[in-house]
Amino acid sequence: MRIIAAGAVVALHYSDYARSQPIGNFLLIHTQHFNLFVDLFFVISGYVIASQYLDSVDSARSVGHFVWRRLARIYPLHVATLLFYVVLALAIHFGMVRSDNPDRYPFTDLPAQLVLLHSLWGERLTFNFPSWSLSAEMFCYLAFPAIAALCLRRKEFALLLVVLPVAANCLWVLAARSEPWAEWINQGGAFRALPAFDLGVASYLFRDWISRWRIHPFALPASLIVFLALGSYLSVSVGLLAVYAIALLAIHFDCAGHSTPLTKLGLHRWSHLTYSCYMLHVPVATVVLTFGARHLPSWIPGGRLTLIPIAVLALMAASVLSYRFFETPLRQHLNRAFGRSGAGHPAVPPAAPTPALPVQEATH
Repeated sequence: MRIIAAGAVVALHYSDYARSQPIGNFLLIHTQHFNLFVDLFFVISGYVIASQYLDSVDSARSVGHFVWRRLARIYPLHVATLLFYVVLALAIHFGMVRSDNPDRYPFTDLPAQLVLLHSLWGERLTFNFPSWSLSAEMFCYLAFPAIAALCLRRKEFALLLVVLPVAANCLWVLAARSEPWAEWINQGGAFRALPAFDLGVASYLFRDWISRWRIHPFALPASLIVFLALGSYLSVSVGLLAVYAIALLAIHFDCAGHSTPLTKLGLHRWSHLTYSCYMLHVPVATVVLTFGARHLPSWIPGGRLTLIPIAVLALMAASVLSYRFFETPLRQHLNRAFGRSGAGHPAVPPAAPTPALPVQEATH
């Protein structure tokens, strides 16, 4: 589900580059709801984080270890892509390259970006803009020890932790007359993520009950296909509920150990590249679809549309290289450095076994 969600986000953003072509504009119009797949990341993240850390964040040392491991996973690539756009912004500033949207690189947003606060008070869609969800994830990670403490006392609190943020978000929308909270990115994206993350935690706590649901295996791919094809006709709030339902269906089949047609596609073999793909797809688009398009011969029809397959191939290669030679070695080095600092490694219980797909640490 994570790699499918990442692919959907890539499809949305790459369609935007080809909006000047009829087919590109058509795709853009009918993929706007794909931005809600980010909320699928949040649900899965809550579920997997709970499966691995729910009862092991009960001291200052264990919380520090948990937060460090999360930062070691997400922060290096965030900084690398941010640095890429800082260099680009400097090149634009000194007239070395031309940009159609120089306002996308405001240096005033750098402090929030660097400390992962740009989902709370960042400027909208700046630098490597998908990274707003990392800020939202970090907000959830920092809240997780308190969430875990409440849920371990009484697991019904997990349901309350889903309902209360939803109610608070809805009340804020009514009071401030803001956009629907399912569209919050900066200045609220963290509060958009929290209900989904808490839903994932609650799903883990109630996994035995969820696994007993009687649902046909085709329900998951069918609901996913219907959402992909018709989700653009839904309101954003209904679309968000649909994404939550898809996540719960996936969790059900995973907990029950039942295969679905999606499982048989073998996409889980690529799930470890989800984070790389998500974080690198916009920088790759900048190089291939923005700068590369400027050098296309005029006789090639379609413009940027013809470069999208090249961008996808470049993204696949960049994701593999980043994961193998940058993210993984640096994450391992940072985790070893934490151990050498004398903080130690608190015991982390193994993830609950899932016959269909092995649980992995959430990257998103």
